[in-house]
Amino acid sequence: MPDTKTGREKKGLNKRTQLTERLYERELSVLDEDDDEPPLDAANDDTGGEFLADELPEDD
Repeated sequence: MPDTKTGREKKGLNKRTQLTERLYERELSVLDEDDDEPPLDAANDDTGGEFLADELPEDD
């Protein structure tokens, strides 16, 4: 098969599509792993959503 500009462009587009699909699959797997963790909720917090300190620390 001769090496043509059209063939190289087509091969490049196919490679880009493959890489994009791989990235999407990796993102979905990471998102699925995050679903296993409990949600961050203020109701589970011992502080009740309030600040622990009455004042902000002083800048030196």
